[in-house]
Amino acid sequence: MLAALGACLAPLATMPLQPVTVQAATTTTYHVQQDVRIAMDDGALLDSDNYIPDSGCPCPVILIQTPYRKSGGGVAEANPYFPQHGYAEIVVDVRGTGSSEGYWDSFGPREQKDGVLLVQYAVRQPFSNGKVGLAGVSYSAINQLLTVEEAGTTAVKAIFPIVPMSDAYRDVTFAGGNTDSGFIPLWLGLVTGLSVLPAQDAATLPAVALNAESQHLYDITRFQAPVFVDSISGRYEHQLPAQIQTYPDQAYDGPFSRVRSPIEHIGNVHVPTFIVGGEYDIFQRGEPILYNGLGLPNAQKKLVYGPWYHITAGNGLPATDVTGRTIPALDDLQLAWFDHWLKGAANGVDAFPQVEAYQLGAGTWVPSSIWPLAGTYGAWYMGSGGSLSQTAAGAASRVLPYNPANGTCSRSTTQWTAGIAAGTPCENDNRLTDAQGLSFTTAPRTTPLTFSGPISARLFVSSTRPDATLIATIEDVAPDGSSRSITAGSLVASLRTLTTRPCANVVLYCSVIAGGVPVEPWHPYTYASQQPLTPGKVYELWIEVFPTFARIAAGHSLRVTVTASDVPHESPSLSTSVDSAGAVLTLYFGGRTPSTVYVRS
Repeated sequence: MLAALGACLAPLATMPLQPVTVQAATTTTYHVQQDVRIAMDDGALLDSDNYIPDSGCPCPVILIQTPYRKSGGGVAEANPYFPQHGYAEIVVDVRGTGSSEGYWDSFGPREQKDGVLLVQYAVRQPFSNGKVGLAGVSYSAINQLLTVEEAGTTAVKAIFPIVPMSDAYRDVTFAGGNTDSGFIPLWLGLVTGLSVLPAQDAATLPAVALNAESQHLYDITRFQAPVFVDSISGRYEHQLPAQIQTYPDQAYDGPFSRVRSPIEHIGNVHVPTFIVGGEYDIFQRGEPILYNGLGLPNAQKKLVYGPWYHITAGNGLPATDVTGRTIPALDDLQLAWFDHWLKGAANGVDAFPQVEAYQLGAGTWVPSSIWPLAGTYGAWYMGSGGSLSQTAAGAASRVLPYNPANGTCSRSTTQWTAGIAAGTPCENDNRLTDAQGLSFTTAPRTTPLTFSGPISARLFVSSTRPDATLIATIEDVAPDGSSRSITAGSLVASLRTLTTRPCANVVLYCSVIAGGVPVEPWHPYTYASQQPLTPGKVYELWIEVFPTFARIAAGHSLRVTVTASDVPHESPSLSTSVDSAGAVLTLYFGGRTPSTVYVRS
């Protein structure tokens, strides 16, 4: 394990430690043009604010597209750091949100077309020198990728997405086949609530503002409500008349999710891309997938993967990695990225490590030339008495307690509420959740165990009902018995169909295979692929456990806990809820049913 880490660091050890240099602390003044209306090709007027340096322009432009109101409330994504350092900045409320006209379709085709038009608008402004960078966090990170994947955005010279999504279905909304009931309701409520507030230019453009407001209110019945109702209906939606199926098969993967997934056209990203991801982020799964999917030279693609929740990205920076290199604060890091690619500054950011990943359990940053870090997948077998070892066990089974409301007292609650619940007593101790499931634990380690990348859990399960939900959580057990959740994955058993086609660089309609094992299994999650369980029959399930980078210290133990629910993170659809109600689950291990966890170490 230590040798594998050394092999990963070896290519970097021979390189000089070139620090990333940023602009001097002196800043420029700027002025703001508020509520500048931008006409789209269909006549809809999007509301924007322009931040323009008082000297030095024409200059590069940073474009930020947000649904959380460009200013005056909500997230207010304008970042004064850019105009203070010689960049003009345009912050736009995306269509149907904030003070902009039109109907919101949440990353849909119309919004993607708007992104192209906004880039072209930025180029035409008198303060622009024709070079554009895209910036922003979360939603404003995702649409950076979707924008540059479209034709007509050659003016974009670099992007810096902070905590972006890869796959609209698998990353968060329906991870494992269940509905995300932790983050998505909070997010929909935030966007909708901010959109029904009065437009910021209501006093100066009352007619435009009234039109925008009426469209936003109507959109709740046109988009948000139907999407929600269709998503929780599950397969029951097929029993409704076609004319009231507004978004058919919304609970399944299909055209709605695919068009909104940046990974779908990641090959169209031809601009330098710096991704910031988080090991406890809601998009924890997708950020490394996006990085590996980028077909860019090493100097043009980077990944920083830190110990963050969604709303705490960048906390703890600047920091120093194990080689002595400084990882700057995010504002400084993205400024250096744009300075290099938009202004030609020789500041060393192109020589920044390909990957800087924070090692959970060790508290250190480790640079790498690859993700995952060097290593080999190995099997950890579940055994009788709750053992977990690298030796296959004899055949046995245990009944999994039925509890449809387990998971509240765990780190999962904090992660899937985007970090809002941080500081709760259960954030760093999973024991109450573990007690309502089945745990398998190694003996205390005599040497540290380091692992990175995606993990898969192969479970052999039977149910007394046609369906079930299984969650596999990977944990670090301290000598005092406290159990810290590292990562987890879930699967609705009826959606267990596995795609065996191996992946290359892009995880899309394929499974990542290592040693003949699907270590990052891909499930179609379609209505056609759904197969109810035959009560009493034993099934093999492959659960995708989200990627991580962690160390189990000497004296600590590795644990995998299997539970039947994860509330409030996810909730079953109506059909899954009915089909799994009261299920008695049995987990089999050893012999011909070797329930196993595969970890890269």
